[in-house]
Amino acid sequence: MIDARVLTQGESTSGGVRDVARFLNRHKVIILLPMVVFAGAAWLIASYTPPRFVAKAVLALDARKVQIVEHEIVSRLPQENAALRTELDVIGSRSAADEVVDQLALTSDPEVLKESRGGSLWHNLACGAERAVPSWFAWIAEICPAAESSTMPTLSRSQVADWIVGNLKVSNDARSLSIDVAFTSGNPELAARIANAVGETYLDDQVRTKSVSTVKARDWLHEQLNQMRHDLETSIVAVEDFWRQSGLNNAKDETRPFQSLDQLNAKLLTVRSDLARVEARLKTFRESDPAMLPDGLASPMIQQLRNDLAQIDLRIAEIRVHSSSYRLDDLEARAVFLRKQMNQETNRIIAGLSGEVQAARKEEAELTQAVERVEKHEAEAARSRFRLTQLQREADANRSMYESLLSRYREAMEQEGLAAPDARFISRAEAPGASTYPNEQRFLLFGTIGGLAVGGALAFLRDGFDRRIRQTSEVEMATGVPVFGLLPKVSGWRGIQPQDYPLSDPHSQFCAALARVHTVLRAPLSPDLTQVVLVTSAQAGDGKTSFCISLARSLAKTRLRALVIDADPYRSQVSSLFGAPVFQAFAPIVGRPNRLSDIVQVDSKSSAHFIPAPTEDDLHLLIHSGGFKALLEEARHAYDIVIIDTPPVMTSPDAALIGRFADTRLLLVRWGRTSWDEITATVGFLRLCRVGLDGIVIVGADTGSARYGQLASSVAAPVDARLIRPESYRRLTDME
Repeated sequence: MIDARVLTQGESTSGGVRDVARFLNRHKVIILLPMVVFAGAAWLIASYTPPRFVAKAVLALDARKVQIVEHEIVSRLPQENAALRTELDVIGSRSAADEVVDQLALTSDPEVLKESRGGSLWHNLACGAERAVPSWFAWIAEICPAAESSTMPTLSRSQVADWIVGNLKVSNDARSLSIDVAFTSGNPELAARIANAVGETYLDDQVRTKSVSTVKARDWLHEQLNQMRHDLETSIVAVEDFWRQSGLNNAKDETRPFQSLDQLNAKLLTVRSDLARVEARLKTFRESDPAMLPDGLASPMIQQLRNDLAQIDLRIAEIRVHSSSYRLDDLEARAVFLRKQMNQETNRIIAGLSGEVQAARKEEAELTQAVERVEKHEAEAARSRFRLTQLQREADANRSMYESLLSRYREAMEQEGLAAPDARFISRAEAPGASTYPNEQRFLLFGTIGGLAVGGALAFLRDGFDRRIRQTSEVEMATGVPVFGLLPKVSGWRGIQPQDYPLSDPHSQFCAALARVHTVLRAPLSPDLTQVVLVTSAQAGDGKTSFCISLARSLAKTRLRALVIDADPYRSQVSSLFGAPVFQAFAPIVGRPNRLSDIVQVDSKSSAHFIPAPTEDDLHLLIHSGGFKALLEEARHAYDIVIIDTPPVMTSPDAALIGRFADTRLLLVRWGRTSWDEITATVGFLRLCRVGLDGIVIVGADTGSARYGQLASSVAAPVDARLIRPESYRRLTDME
């Protein structure tokens, strides 16, 4: 089984495509006309716009470095994006343009004067010598002689520079070190000349910048070199003078003060040690009893005297023990004598030690003074040596700076003739053979696209504001009235009128649509019931009379007795379209209403009958007196179907009055002509008059706008549900 969703999706897609096709077909003139106009205007503009030529020169920044000297005055360009962008700005700068103007003398160049004058499109259309002037622009040519005879304006240097900057384009592809210098001009040779001049100016500017910088650096180095030479000479003289004044000897003599100072310090330490030892002995001798002195300090003589004294004291002690006074006095006298000798010896030793102390102290003082003198001399020598070292270092620094400046000065002298640009030409500009602008194909394409866009916008605007009927489903939804039929638009180039199609082309789509309409109309009828069909429209000119005649002739071909009653006295066209003479038919009926045969006429081309229209007064008299109703009753017995052509509802209320006598009431709508407001007003008016519509017939539809198979499916449901019993359908409508 086929999925219903697939069918729905396919129908939706095909419906969208058909909607687009219908939209394009409906607004084809609005869409195509701006396209043709815009394309023609674009072609005209492209044909008569002054041609523009672009000449391009290519420069390349040198990535390879040729090092002739060790130090360059002006460094090479860094290979960075910011530096490259800066060079692009330098090439396209105003100062470069000024140099090009002076170099090529462009202020007096006639080509520059001619191009900077800026000839307009109108001037080229009327006065251009290269192309033929269209006849519709010939009136502009009358002003050309005056324009040509006028004095050509003189351009200033600033104006020409502005013109160069405006037509110059300097670019880089951000992937290489190449620079494109493109210049646009109406003269190919002039464009090539200026593009090459811009590149040469840039290269010359690089060389000039390096040369000027080298000369400035050389002059500065020369001044610094002279000053440094003077400083070096001064520092050397200062070293020599200080060397002589300080009295410093060679390196060997400089070590003697240091050696003497060490010896003096060692001797001073020895003297001070001896002095401390002697002073200690002196203090001991002074503070101690000679008899109690240690053996290490006592002299041999004192030791002998102390031994003798000890023996005497021992003997005195023994004598006293034995209580004998024999020789005691002699021994005591001998002890006193020994003690006296010991004191004398001690005093002598003390005197000697005192002398040694004095001598040691004197020697210490002398050595201390000698050390101080040597230290002072050494400090002065150190200061002198430090000052001498400073002077020597300053002289060495001045010598080094002088030598460096001298080397840089020599390099600067050498670089004066070595200045070279950091870029070179890899492709010089040549005069282009073909113009870059305008491109006629591109202009034509853009004009066509622009025209389509404008035409599409106008079509959308018109379609958005269009209130005319174009969809059968929308008509049914808006009015609640089913659509009985959709008649296609009849082509006028065939020379066949709509009412003649049933006779001349019975197999056409128009006749097929008529057959479907009268099938719908005949469906609810019983064999013994004649149907009276009223046909009206919202406005005049919708084709209701042609529809009535076409329907009658189509029914007559099926051997049905059809009668067309012209009830539109305001635009009576039934007789003329049937090809019969026009006369007032209803006037006799007022007096003799039962004789229908007196006013009925027969179509000479078919078996259909018709009744011409009465006057306006006769029609109103028939409607209000009951004569029209009696006429219809008589027609019911004589014909199978009666078609009444009534005036438009928006121009006359007669359709609402006659509608009460009809079995079926049809509203004729002109496809793409009748608006929603008109059909809404018509339906509303008929409902106010309690006259309901049974169906709507749309005429004049585009054959590509709807498919008749869809129309058959849309009409089938109303036939079964509503038209089998018209009275029941009307009651249902009233209930709703």
